[in-house]
Amino acid sequence: MPRHTEPSANNALGSILQRMMARCRVRSENVRAIVDRPGLQPDILITAPDRAPVVVEAEYDPARTVEEEARDRLGLQVVEGRRKIEAAVALRYPESVAESDDLSAALSKGDLRYCVFTMSDGEVERFPESGWLDGSAGDLADLVRLVSVPQEAVDRAANALQDGIDSAEAVLDELAILRPAITRSIADLLGMSDVQQTRRMSCAIIANAMVFHEQISGMHAEVKPLRQVCGDNIADPQEETLKAWTVILGINYWPIFAIAKDVLEQLPSGEAAQILRTLRHTAQRVDSAGVTNAHDLTGRIFQRLIADRKYLATFYTLPASAALLARLAVAKMDGVDWSDADAIANLRIGDFACGTGALLSAVYDQVAARHERAGGYPADLHRAMMEEVLYGCDVMPSAIHITGSTLSGMQPNIGFGQSRLYTMPYGRQEDGSVKIGSLELLQSSSALTLFNTSDPALRTGSAGEETAAQVLVDIPDGGFDLVIMNPPFTRNVTREGAYAGTVNAAFAAFDASKADQRQMAKQMSILSRDTCYHGNAGIASAFAALGHRKLRPGGVLALVLPLSATGCLAWQKLREMPEINYADLTIFSIGANGRDMSFSSDTGMGECLIIGRKISKPGDRAYRGHFISLEKRAQSFVHASSIAQNVSVRNQIRRIEDGPYGGNTLMAGDDPIGESITVPFAGNGAPWSAVRISDFSLSQTAYSMSKSMLWPPGSPNFSEIKISRLGEVGKLGMYHLDIIGPPPRGPFIKTTPSPTATYPAL
Repeated sequence: MPRHTEPSANNALGSILQRMMARCRVRSENVRAIVDRPGLQPDILITAPDRAPVVVEAEYDPARTVEEEARDRLGLQVVEGRRKIEAAVALRYPESVAESDDLSAALSKGDLRYCVFTMSDGEVERFPESGWLDGSAGDLADLVRLVSVPQEAVDRAANALQDGIDSAEAVLDELAILRPAITRSIADLLGMSDVQQTRRMSCAIIANAMVFHEQISGMHAEVKPLRQVCGDNIADPQEETLKAWTVILGINYWPIFAIAKDVLEQLPSGEAAQILRTLRHTAQRVDSAGVTNAHDLTGRIFQRLIADRKYLATFYTLPASAALLARLAVAKMDGVDWSDADAIANLRIGDFACGTGALLSAVYDQVAARHERAGGYPADLHRAMMEEVLYGCDVMPSAIHITGSTLSGMQPNIGFGQSRLYTMPYGRQEDGSVKIGSLELLQSSSALTLFNTSDPALRTGSAGEETAAQVLVDIPDGGFDLVIMNPPFTRNVTREGAYAGTVNAAFAAFDASKADQRQMAKQMSILSRDTCYHGNAGIASAFAALGHRKLRPGGVLALVLPLSATGCLAWQKLREMPEINYADLTIFSIGANGRDMSFSSDTGMGECLIIGRKISKPGDRAYRGHFISLEKRAQSFVHASSIAQNVSVRNQIRRIEDGPYGGNTLMAGDDPIGESITVPFAGNGAPWSAVRISDFSLSQTAYSMSKSMLWPPGSPNFSEIKISRLGEVGKLGMYHLDIIGPPPRGPFIKTTPSPTATYPAL
């Protein structure tokens, strides 16, 4: 059999990667590719206009020097684009590749081993920390896509953006004191109250437009760069910027610039000049970081600015968590020909609590990556993705603006018509009725009419303004292939702390009056009949019911929910819903404490991911669940990819009935990252107990005890024991709030006992 040299293998692998990465340039065994190192010959160099270059250094096993060579490439400058290499992959070819008859077939088959080196705060980091990742050429292509977005640069840009917004907001805060009518007009424009949060949002919207302006100025000859419209030597930067944005709107980019232009027009010229000059420097700092808005910069900042989260309970899905959930959800979408752009255009994907679009952006990225890996061009998908495929709803106009601009930024030079992003009516309406946001879609009608009262958030196309008096939101039941959400967690029973003085915290956002809260709760009760909604569980359970209703048979439901959804009585109907109506059900939790036990930013509470496929007939239902307990939440996109890849390898998964030997260990190289196990559902929405456990041998021992067996972890044998239910030997007492809760719930008040009383209880 022929023996293939390493350069031959590198050339063959480069050709395979090029077919999977259409928007990149892949070169193998090229000299004169590195600045000041003309003789250096990277094995494979991958570049793209909007990405950092990535080098792959490869050797046949035992590959003794490949890690050192890959690490040495970090920091070198590539001739093309003069960008620095911030990620390098060390790759090991198995000997079977060298001895194969068909080199391309052997490389495509898989059995590659690799690790990746990146720079963080001047230090070199290796993933995994020890050992090697296993995968195919396609998995390697996915890894290169992920590490070509330098996370450190994204973080720098995000911090720069927030600094600029904070400085600009100070100008509006002073304006609110001196000329309050102006800031009130801006608040009215955004459908919000005139508070500090609204002023922050206004500055974020202008900053977002300016970042985009700076990035597209080189794409269109008629678009002047920021320095020519709001530079220090420009006499009237407000007028020049408005002219420039009018030109941009004539091209496309409506979701980004329409609302920003409207906000800017409300400002006095002096304050506008201050804000524009401040944010010009910010936009240039972001642009110099080498990242684009497709990396969800503004979405991150938006979440830092939300002050009304005590009622909306909207928490940003962390980018790595969003990538993990999107990857898992898209992987469950059966029967999609990812090479066929027309087939992808027929998909319907929705997030009815989309916030700033983190999950929709992550799904878009997964769909585009699968299309590219199948040999397609992601740009060919953009118009259909924006016009037909992606549906997003939220009650905050500024959130819809950020979602629109983030999704538009995936392919900023491609225009589109009317998108499917909607600001949903919430609270008291002009006709006297009350609305409850996206949950209005629980009503039997598949369409909802939104009246356009010059709300910029209803102008969601990229090539022109929506001029109709009303917008028809057509979101039919049973019409979606994927519904993915991280819905609000607010419950209607909380009236303590930040919720004191509210009638119903679930509907207290945007200064809703007590009468409005009562009427909105009544509307919720009407629309949620015969669903899994429960007031004590909170409106997240109603959003889960909405997602279920909108999915077609075979569609995928993917949710971020509070961990209480897996066990609390109020969530019983929610657990019963997927048990009866879904197959291939996967439940993720995190066996850690503190901030690491959640998939969202800043919740400070345990969370879970639930992903399943809606069945077509009752016999297809899930009788078992696949439970994964992670050691910590995904720390990066590469970490998220490794978790998802572990889960996708569905070899023999240990069962809870198998005895106390633990579950399958999920590995990133030699590093354990979690465990998985399958558990039968007890039925009727009984609690799912195999969550947030770092060692599933504990669950297996507990399960054995429930079957009258004492089977300690690691023991080969068990002993029979008699087990009684707690209810048979005792009675559950009253809930503490029914004793000392705030009026009218509890009859008693808890006070500090007297230090001199002999009987303080009396």
